[in-house]
Amino acid sequence: MKNYSKKNIILEKLEKQLCDLSINDNNLDFYLTKCKISKEDFYSFFPKKIDSLSKFYFEKTYTLAFKSTKAKLIREKSISKKTNLIVIAFLKSFFKNSNLSIFFINYIFFKPFLFSKIIYKIASNIWYDIGDKSIDFNYYTKRLILYNIIKNSFFYWRKNLDLDATLVFTQDQINLFGKLGKYKSIGKSRLKEKFSFILQRKNI
Repeated sequence: MKNYSKKNIILEKLEKQLCDLSINDNNLDFYLTKCKISKEDFYSFFPKKIDSLSKFYFEKTYTLAFKSTKAKLIREKSISKKTNLIVIAFLKSFFKNSNLSIFFINYIFFKPFLFSKIIYKIASNIWYDIGDKSIDFNYYTKRLILYNIIKNSFFYWRKNLDLDATLVFTQDQINLFGKLGKYKSIGKSRLKEKFSFILQRKNI
């Protein structure tokens, strides 16, 4: 918690320069001096410079979103509705400071591996936090689907900067995912019934 607070203070001090799109890895030290931030402190918390700062920004935003929805998540039984609640809360929280978010989105868009790593971790955290403890093959499938939903939402928002339209777009994706899961479950159930019927016929 202490480290989180220190990281947050550093981010807040750099916010104006980040929003102005002035900072990059090459001139970072100049702005650390300008903003009176200890280089020793900065590099102890953010060893990979803006890569590390980006990870913290996304993680911080997700943590705030989870805390804001925790009570509702506990009461809600539907996995689909839980997913919708936390994803929408995360996106609202992320896009609340649009200028700062634009900086970090632009930055990670040009670093596909970093982008994928950050978004997949958020998707994995969401499944864990809504109570999914599965370790079967679906563990990865569900996370990859949610990863794509979040990734597509970021691309959609960056293109039009319209939060309301982005949230509708995201909800449509989640609803489709919920329907696919329902059909998949029904399909499995019917296959089991047919297989059981065939076995019974063989035993007659």
